[in-house]
Amino acid sequence: MDLIFSWIEGLSPFQQSILGSAVFAISSWLLQKVVKKAKASGAAFSKAYSEIDVHKHVLHKEYIRSGNIQLASYGASIAMLLAARWVMLGILIMVFFFGINSLLQADWLYVAAAWFAFNCMLEARNWLKDSSNPETISHVPGETVSRIYENLRPKPQEELENSEKS
Repeated sequence: MDLIFSWIEGLSPFQQSILGSAVFAISSWLLQKVVKKAKASGAAFSKAYSEIDVHKHVLHKEYIRSGNIQLASYGASIAMLLAARWVMLGILIMVFFFGINSLLQADWLYVAAAWFAFNCMLEARNWLKDSSNPETISHVPGETVSRIYENLRPKPQEELENSEKS
């Protein structure tokens, strides 16, 4: 830093004023770009939150507050799932910054604990993500997929009645 100051002091007053003008012009241009980007991001952020508000409104009005117990249960399950996603994201952020803080302070035990906790929270978050796409299980052998899928899939009503009779 002292090298830069001594170099600027070595310039003539005219060169210093040109350098100052250039720095001011570049910083003004950069600030305009940052403000423009923030406004565009703010509009996208605002639009996304507006859409989330409409989703919450419809969920509560048409499902949770309906007189139908099945729709209310379904709506409450969706609301809990989405709330759990936000909680997981918040916890992930907290654990991440705790780990970074511990790393900067050289608290290695806390760094290891934060790493393990962060990985556990990532696994919990993966349980909340939609994994119905067949590509998510493409790495698992076919016979394993078939066996587990047959045990876990919902059974049609006829199958349930037939299994009760036998």
